[in-house]
Amino acid sequence: MPTTHLGFRLLVLGLLAMLAMSACNVPGRALRGYAAAEADGLESLEEGGAFAHAPRRLHGQVRFLFDDFGSLNTDELDSYAIPWKLTAAALVRARHESRGDPVSVETLRAAMGEYGFVSPRRIANWEGPQPRLDRPMGIVLGPARRGFPAVEIEIANVGCATCHAGPLYGADGLPTGDAWLGLPNTSFDLSGYVDGVFAALTRELERPDTLLSTIATLYPQVSDRELSTLRKHVIPQAREELAARAELYGGLLPFENGGPGLLNGVGSLRFLVGALHGDARPTELAWTSPPELSGSTLRRSLLIDGIYAPPGAARFGPLAAAEVTSEHLDDLAGIVSLFVASTQGISPAAARRAIPRVRDVVEFVHALTPPPFPGAVDRPLAERGRVVYDEACASCHGTYGDDAVAPRLLSHPNRFVAQDRMLTDTVRWGTVDSTSLRLMRQIGYDELIEAAASSGYVAPDLGGIWATAPYLHNGSVPTLWHLLHAEERPERFWIGGHALDYELMGIAGELDEVWTYVYPMGYEPWSRPFLYDTREPGRSNQGHEFRTSSEADKRALLEYMKVL
Repeated sequence: MPTTHLGFRLLVLGLLAMLAMSACNVPGRALRGYAAAEADGLESLEEGGAFAHAPRRLHGQVRFLFDDFGSLNTDELDSYAIPWKLTAAALVRARHESRGDPVSVETLRAAMGEYGFVSPRRIANWEGPQPRLDRPMGIVLGPARRGFPAVEIEIANVGCATCHAGPLYGADGLPTGDAWLGLPNTSFDLSGYVDGVFAALTRELERPDTLLSTIATLYPQVSDRELSTLRKHVIPQAREELAARAELYGGLLPFENGGPGLLNGVGSLRFLVGALHGDARPTELAWTSPPELSGSTLRRSLLIDGIYAPPGAARFGPLAAAEVTSEHLDDLAGIVSLFVASTQGISPAAARRAIPRVRDVVEFVHALTPPPFPGAVDRPLAERGRVVYDEACASCHGTYGDDAVAPRLLSHPNRFVAQDRMLTDTVRWGTVDSTSLRLMRQIGYDELIEAAASSGYVAPDLGGIWATAPYLHNGSVPTLWHLLHAEERPERFWIGGHALDYELMGIAGELDEVWTYVYPMGYEPWSRPFLYDTREPGRSNQGHEFRTSSEADKRALLEYMKVL
């Protein structure tokens, strides 16, 4: 199942997404130091705002959804921040030209939804007045202005919620239109998004008048100053950057991200420090899936192989919920701030200055609970499954309380499982070698992080597992039933915009005549699907074949998974 952690997911998502869109960057020599923006949504934390005097965890809730951690400024247009309106208009034009969709905000929402961005009707676990949801979750933005020389531009970046806020499902296994903060979005397809942005900008930047007219249609309140900034500075530089990247990489990035629900953190870090040259897509294959975040503050180390830990602290070993101290959360915030730097393109010094804001987010994550299972649960069967879990699973995945409806994680074993025991795909941990660690240290975080190579993975807790398919660290198994029946795991399956099957506990589907697990007849996915092939490098579905003694035990265990 997914084994990555908050910090790593932030590192991967933001870095790649912003690099994907950096083709529209404004040259630093044109706008450096000119203007900074305050992220829209953070005003609720100011005096008089709805959350001004709220507990710290609620400040973290707001930051989780809206905070840019200091990345919305014209300097960051040299790195991962983007001119939002330009990219949005290019995506709308692409759909208008290819499908005849109207030039409208609804078309923009559909374009983003195609790549798995979530635009919910509400956030089901939001405390307080519902936030304004006028853009996909995870897109943080705000206007930056400077009087002389005249500059105005709406700058965007990504935040925590892009891949750490997922859709909720109903009793029928279909998406409800609601979202849950902390739940992974396993339909978000960064690779598809990168390719889509590249294609849209390459085409539409050749027609600047049409593109600027589209911006005016989508955003009637856009100022003449912003249109002038885009025309004079952004569009000419974007053309040059697109052409350069096409020649170097054949696209925007020299590495792939794997498809829906997968991200390539090692590749992104190497790209960040200039260690990738030319097209590295055949070799940079260290894909990982995002986790559900409740219970993640019981981790002693971060990332799926436990390579990041606070200096001098134990990297592995049990940690009970009652033992989590403020100092431990401080340590986690220090590590996560590094990933914010890589996510949003700010300097390590700026990231360290953001640690108090990151600490708010860690406080929020510490208070998270997984979403409740929406369907019926056979309580006697689930109770038998709890006994199976305690005997076969708890030593790696954690001890849960006795509450039959919503048991809470009491203790995480932080158990490192070596390759010769787990036998899962080796590409992710094998990629983090001495060279990788040296590159990590170049970021200058030695006082906050002690990095170490690994030869296996740290088992995750299983909170919210019913909603987090596919499974294993590389997302290579579509259902928990297939995980417990290794000989039945399909070689290929569709992922992205899927429904859920509560009997198999995972992606709803069925095998076709060529052993491909396909969506049910007539189902229309809400985002663009991707065909996952386990025969490709980095995608093996082998391992984790610890088998219970009977089919009855397996059925009971699956029922218990519904309540975690």
